[in-house]
Amino acid sequence: MTTFYSHSKQHSDGTVFGSKRLADHTKAVTEKALQSFYKNVTLYTSAPLTELLRLVGMYHDLGKYTTHFQNYLLQTGDFDQELKQHAKFGGFALYQKYCSLGFERLALWAAYLIIHHHKSLTDINDLKSFVVEDSNDENIFNKQAKTIYSALSQISTELGEPDLASYINYPDKKLIRIVRELERKPDIANYFLINYLFSLLIESDKIDASETTLYARKALSATLVDQRIPAVPFQSHVPDTLRQLDQKALRDYVRGAVMQQLNRDDILQKRLFTLTAPTGIGKTLTALDFALRLKAKIREEEGYEAQLIYALPFINIIEQAIIEYKRVIPASEGLVLAHYQFADALEQLSKKNDDEENQGWNQKTMLLDTWQSDVVITTFVQFLQTLIGHRNKLLKKFHHIAGAIIILDEVQTIRLEQLPLIGAALFYAAKLLNARILLMTATKPKTFELANREIIAREDDKLDVLELLAEHEAIFGAFKRTKIIPLINPPVADESAFIEDYFAAYWSEKKSCLIVCNLVKRSVDVFTAIQEYVGERGYQNKVYYLSTNIVPAHRLDVIERVKLDLKCGFKPILVATQCVEAGVDLDFDMGFRDVGPIDSIVQVAGRVNRENSVERQHSPLYVIDFDDCEKIYDRTTATQSREALTKSAADYNGEIPEEHYLSLIGAYYDNLSADGVKSFKTARAIFGSMKRLNYNNENKETCPVSSFQVIEHKGFAVSVFIELDDEATTAKDAFCMLINKKLSKEKFDTKHKLAFNQRIITVPKYLSKVKELQIDKKRNELLDGLYIVNWDELDTYYNQITGFDRSKEDSSAATTVFF
Repeated sequence: MTTFYSHSKQHSDGTVFGSKRLADHTKAVTEKALQSFYKNVTLYTSAPLTELLRLVGMYHDLGKYTTHFQNYLLQTGDFDQELKQHAKFGGFALYQKYCSLGFERLALWAAYLIIHHHKSLTDINDLKSFVVEDSNDENIFNKQAKTIYSALSQISTELGEPDLASYINYPDKKLIRIVRELERKPDIANYFLINYLFSLLIESDKIDASETTLYARKALSATLVDQRIPAVPFQSHVPDTLRQLDQKALRDYVRGAVMQQLNRDDILQKRLFTLTAPTGIGKTLTALDFALRLKAKIREEEGYEAQLIYALPFINIIEQAIIEYKRVIPASEGLVLAHYQFADALEQLSKKNDDEENQGWNQKTMLLDTWQSDVVITTFVQFLQTLIGHRNKLLKKFHHIAGAIIILDEVQTIRLEQLPLIGAALFYAAKLLNARILLMTATKPKTFELANREIIAREDDKLDVLELLAEHEAIFGAFKRTKIIPLINPPVADESAFIEDYFAAYWSEKKSCLIVCNLVKRSVDVFTAIQEYVGERGYQNKVYYLSTNIVPAHRLDVIERVKLDLKCGFKPILVATQCVEAGVDLDFDMGFRDVGPIDSIVQVAGRVNRENSVERQHSPLYVIDFDDCEKIYDRTTATQSREALTKSAADYNGEIPEEHYLSLIGAYYDNLSADGVKSFKTARAIFGSMKRLNYNNENKETCPVSSFQVIEHKGFAVSVFIELDDEATTAKDAFCMLINKKLSKEKFDTKHKLAFNQRIITVPKYLSKVKELQIDKKRNELLDGLYIVNWDELDTYYNQITGFDRSKEDSSAATTVFF
């Protein structure tokens, strides 16, 4: 009897040995996939689905039994590079098994899943290419088959498939008919089925290959938030009495009102939720409280531990959220993982359990990449490009969406043209994967409404969304913290005009002030002008600067210094870009904001009189117009924003009090979505590609799934590492050792990755200083596409306060958002 292996390792002397028996790997992958399978998905009835998953697991590595693969793996003999491939062999064999049973659609799914398990998903129509006359795949298959015939009896026994020999046949042209039948009836359920099963397969395959243990979720206490902020008895109020409550009382009321929803008889039948509440009202902990209590109800009624997934747009607020969540859920209670750009597996994963102590870097990285935890905190990019995606690397965690409680915070940051697609994808994740999804915002973008209008209603489906704070309009009406004062006619000529006509006219040294610009270049110039103005007059106010033009290592430090100044009663001035709009807990006396989307303007207002001081009631946010809006958003956004501000201000004597922000936002979105219908064409096209399983075919008229990007990448930017301190030098040296294979990835990731990543910024290619860096690639290019400003070049390229040198940038050239 021959011993077949699925994986190999090297001895210290370089010789190779089989490290895992193929039969053991196949069995383990199948068992892990079935263990992770969530029975309450409504894609098909669970019995055939689990059987399909079982067979896909058993057949996925059938091609590894070939002599060519075994010789390649163990380096024991000759092998053909083409014939050592293994994924298609198992896919075609299982296809034949299902066809013999009369299940042609399942045959198609089985072949597609196995063929792709080592790569990203492609257009389902690509399967037809395997049975065209000039295809070489049949020749490869037949040659591979000849090498396993002598061991077929043993293989049949190991797989538990006595009739395996009858399935070792290449598909005929019937495959084309099956694909065409699928094309004639596109169905979004097919997308969720394929992605779900694919995720289970590839996660289990990678988990077993890396010898990683699946995480068993814990029964988190429903009252963990109470231990952080004690609950108070809920007292109902009518709208008029809400206006008499102070900030703390309003926070308690909002939390209590949301928790009351858990008493509904139909709460477990609800899948889509929104939480609309003003900034500074405690939405983060309120939503976590709701999720933990809902998780407990699910445990009692549905018998499983729902994973909590919390997604946010920006790294700076993710790092704040991690701290807050871990205070509520300590390591002794459950595992909270953060999965984002700067996440470090070894730092996050506790070694308190015996089985974890034996897990090395590979295992811990795999645990992080596959979201093996009770709670995951991640970015919109990670979550949404998993939900709407085709990449193998991302899709291995797709199945975690099934049965999960998902919180998306600050959803107003999602681009308008993407809202129908994202809303529809969330709707079907709830419907087909039984996920519970909560959208949180202070500005109520019409995510589900637009999704319903543009996609869901056209699919003859019915939207059902529960607003957790039924009295949110009254809550908004109870706040009088700020007012928006439009000063947008005429536009501001330049920074000097802003200082002379606006800043000097409305600011006094007794007030802290926030100034938010659309463009990085504009923000740097305004910061410089403010510094000169304050310095020339002998004012003691500190002036700070914040944008993505400075390295991430310094951004949080700036926020903390400003926060400390404010807490101590000083009156700092912060000049920033949009990075300050969401989730940054700062409280200024007043502010200025360049014209932009109304929800962005309202978010900036949320950093003014945040704590609802009666003495500072209706603190002003002045909206001015540098005429930059169209350079980074679009003409429709700019036009509708200006019109909404002008009309609303006219209704309220030139000022828009906070009590009326909700109606301002509603009118803005109504006009914007109506005026910008053409911008939803791409959203509908990508949804159509999801239905047709067109993952990557860009030659078709419709946009493939792969075209979806949370953040647009148009090749206009480059990454630059800034060697600004000793820690940066150490990280840079380690990186150079890594790329020269003198340092392992494990050691780099463990000791240097965080410091390295936190000193990288993204800047436009058109900057003159970027072009200078590109001249001497030997000195200024770490590797393709990643440049470096060395420590002795800092004075030439990088300012420690305002970041990368943009002194020669023409603001009119900026066409993209950098925040």
